[in-house]
Amino acid sequence: MAYYTLDIKTHEIQAYTNSSNFRTEFRLDANRLYMSNMRLMNVGWVQSGANRDINRLVGSYGVIKSLNLFDDNELIDGLDNFNLWAAFNCYNKKNDSNLSTNEFLKNNNMGLVSKRPIDSTAAIDSTVGPVGPDRQSTNVENTTPKSWLDVSAYLNFLQRSRYIPSHYFKRLRLVIEYETDVLNLTPASGADPVTSLEPFLVVDEMVNEQVIMEVMKNYGGIQYQPLETSRVVMPSITPLPTSNADDGNITQEITFTIQGFNNKSINRLVMMPVGQSTEASAVSTKYGKLQATSIYLNNYQVRTAEGNLLQGQGLTTDNQRRAMLTDLYGDCDDQVGAIWISNASSAIEDATNTLGYLSPFAVKIEQSNVQNFQVTVGRKAIFDTNGGIDQSLTKYNQTLHLHFFAETQREIRVNPKDMSYSISYV
Repeated sequence: MAYYTLDIKTHEIQAYTNSSNFRTEFRLDANRLYMSNMRLMNVGWVQSGANRDINRLVGSYGVIKSLNLFDDNELIDGLDNFNLWAAFNCYNKKNDSNLSTNEFLKNNNMGLVSKRPIDSTAAIDSTVGPVGPDRQSTNVENTTPKSWLDVSAYLNFLQRSRYIPSHYFKRLRLVIEYETDVLNLTPASGADPVTSLEPFLVVDEMVNEQVIMEVMKNYGGIQYQPLETSRVVMPSITPLPTSNADDGNITQEITFTIQGFNNKSINRLVMMPVGQSTEASAVSTKYGKLQATSIYLNNYQVRTAEGNLLQGQGLTTDNQRRAMLTDLYGDCDDQVGAIWISNASSAIEDATNTLGYLSPFAVKIEQSNVQNFQVTVGRKAIFDTNGGIDQSLTKYNQTLHLHFFAETQREIRVNPKDMSYSISYV
């Protein structure tokens, strides 16, 4: 949101504490009426050694591992695995937004165009790929790419409330923890260490006394949907001991019970499978591990004490998965053929590192007081014709970390008499 009024005072807040590659903390003053449009500036890092390509999917946001808003020690809203969700958020955009905006604000490179030569007399190249080269981190702070981050886009508490009265929240703290896996920042860089930049926070404060009195008079608390996370491990699939034609018919089906979502109201759920193999053919040099690895889907079902949420076996094809994702979250910036179980395609630029890596799952739960929350994931194996593992297919059989992001329901109730508040699940 944008405001053009003398009633708004903008503050540039420096870090209260900052430890590179570990943690940064900002503190806000009490008894102020802040606007919720907080902006984090100077997000990025410097790279030792040669310049390195920044993660094409998530850009500079990859450097943030978690983002949490506290009042003293009370967690108001927060997001663990921030950069993994930010990667999904970058994917969950129209192509034009990535092409025209995010490339400059986030330093990612997800906007796609059909390539064509400058020489108009030459044949048109049908290859699809990013419009330009990936942005590169440098070893100098003045020249390394930097981003700004709209905090409210990731903390729903800020998104749902226009004002944040620190008359109630007297010790507001914004805490950032940083990513330590260099390969998620610069996936093709090797082991060159990085040093996170020191960010600063920009906040707007309402200073009009009449507006302040009116807001405080009517502030009754807020309902919001913080994202909560959980993770389970799906082990790798191994081929039969000897050459066997049935290798292509091996299926793996596991039902996971996730205790962390019980007794909560849940709206939507996103699952992101992240591969754990270190084989070169299973690791994207463009996205690192901040992506949703494709699986050769057999079935996907979510159930609670009230029964299955999806009909029959649930999702049984990748087209069904993709359709449900679109229905629940809107446009996603797929490359042509991105949902194919394929090693490469001549129509896709750098297909080996871009196809088979953007396949999140989404399901609508819309239940209160969830009990016995279970997720069943079934996948088929893909091996070569000799019964062994085709190294180019490793990513479809590897160990997966299944990361879940659930929209929960919480509310803050305030007591104007003693300026106290309480937080509870709805």
